Amino acid sequence: MRRKVLRFQQNLSAKLFLSLILITSLLFLPIKLLEIRTEEGTYICSLFFNSEVIITLSYIHSVSLTEVIDKFKVTGDGIWAIESRWQQFDAGQPIDFNRIENGFFVKEMRLFLGNEWIYWFIPLNRPSIRLDGKYLVQEMRKEGKVKFKLRKEPLVFIIFSWEGVKWIN
Repeated sequence: MRRKVLRFQQNLSAKLFLSLILITSLLFLPIKLLEIRTEEGTYICSLFFNSEVIITLSYIHSVSLTEVIDKFKVTGDGIWAIESRWQQFDAGQPIDFNRIENGFFVKEMRLFLGNEWIYWFIPLNRPSIRLDGKYLVQEMRKEGKVKFKLRKEPLVFIIFSWEGVKWIN
């Protein structure tokens, strides 16, 4: 009888130990995140369930005062510029395009930007940011940078940190 109890305790101890190792390893599982940092706040989107997200950044061109729309695709591999739309050929605007659509010149591209991309805006530009079609920021009111950064963080850090951050998913 004693041997059965001892064997049961050893099996239970081994199972508890393995369960503890499994839980600990899950807590340190690296999760890919997209961080969007503006002067007005920081937004975090997990790429754990989404294999890719589309960022649409629109603003008013400071010279022509017409709308510009830039689209980016973010995957676990990095940030890609995929499309730019503009209405006039002015300072800083491309001169080549693929088509004209609804009054916009449209340039399609597949340009790898890396794991980080930065824009700088003034309130006059009235920039807005959408993630998969949903507005994060409808119109920024503070001058400064918009920084898009792809990063990896252990799940445990995500659970216990990031105060003041707005989570998106």
